[in-house]
Amino acid sequence: MKTDTATLKDLVEVLNDGKNFYEAAASGVELPQFKQIFHQMAKTKAAIADDFKNMIVVSGESAPEGGSLGGALRKAWAEVAAKLSSTPNAVYVRQLEEFKDRIVREFRSAVSPSGYDEVREPAEKYLPHVLAVHDQERR
Repeated sequence: MKTDTATLKDLVEVLNDGKNFYEAAASGVELPQFKQIFHQMAKTKAAIADDFKNMIVVSGESAPEGGSLGGALRKAWAEVAAKLSSTPNAVYVRQLEEFKDRIVREFRSAVSPSGYDEVREPAEKYLPHVLAVHDQERR
């Protein structure tokens, strides 16, 4: 049975982008409660990405270790903007909203009926968590 490793790889990259950004945000914000939340979110993104990486490796391909170029550019821009801002917390929170929206879009695309069951089922498993985290962070 063929697995849609391209979609899995896209999910891994977007999760890695989120993980990398949350780690940068955790080190860049001043409020301890934000640091704690951002560290936890980075760990969660890494755990989900690891699950998908394992699926890719089982299918006989190599899994991406990093994120996307676009994600790296967004992260770099946010770090610079935060350093130049008098309100770095606000800069990171705004950028996190963009990363969360991107992750939600990728997961919704992965659970579409036209995809492979091997991708849709684990994406469906994690989608409620991804949406709950998105709502929690929005609040």
